[in-house]
Amino acid sequence: MPVLNKYKKTLITLLALFLLIGCEENEPLPGDPWQVSVVTPSFYPIKITQAYGVNTEQDWTMPLHGLVQTMSESELEYVRTVFPDYDGFGFPISLLTGVSGRQLGSANKHLPDSIYVYWTSLINMRFFVTKYDLSPKVKELMAKKLHYTRSDGSKGLPCYRAELFFGMLPNGKAKVWLWGCEQLIYLAELDPAREKDRDQNGATADVYRQGSKPERAKQRGIEAGVSTVPIPWEKVGKVYSKNTVELLSEQ
Repeated sequence: MPVLNKYKKTLITLLALFLLIGCEENEPLPGDPWQVSVVTPSFYPIKITQAYGVNTEQDWTMPLHGLVQTMSESELEYVRTVFPDYDGFGFPISLLTGVSGRQLGSANKHLPDSIYVYWTSLINMRFFVTKYDLSPKVKELMAKKLHYTRSDGSKGLPCYRAELFFGMLPNGKAKVWLWGCEQLIYLAELDPAREKDRDQNGATADVYRQGSKPERAKQRGIEAGVSTVPIPWEKVGKVYSKNTVELLSEQ
């Protein structure tokens, strides 16, 4: 009997820990709601047709409003106002050069389990779906309260790392960073979850070619006097940031 009671106590303790962990994961973010931003190389602009977050346990899908990648945010001359040495091939990661998506309706501070972005690579007319699954470690970082550091080194206002930056490449690959509290943390490189024959609105490559965006995308390299097709992969994907890029393993 003493041995049985010991096992019962152990099981009760483990059950309590699992319940506690589950409760903590379901707690909303204590700071600002989570949001998503997207950047792309200037020479390889994209169009986003849909983006949303999904929480499977709580059974909700949250559309992201405003996450429409227009070509103006990635214009070479505009990006160079933020990063003067920008070459047009890299990822210019900044709140000024990224396009941010915010949630529709009331602010939901519960984190999604996955984020989906549907987008079109305009330089080669390919249609991709990017999916990013938030790990427990990433959720923990997003919920952790930090403080800005003042110029004299003292503790400043509280802050949270609650913004996910996606960088899209014309072969469908994507890179993901976590931003906040003046920290930029590299999280992952993703293969496309899916490649489609049309965008989420049903527009095919032929429909896109009837408009001006694909031609304007190609014109950027011509005007800059550089070759953008074929894609020089040794140049593509360099990170431009005012902050040092940290690694998830370092957190």
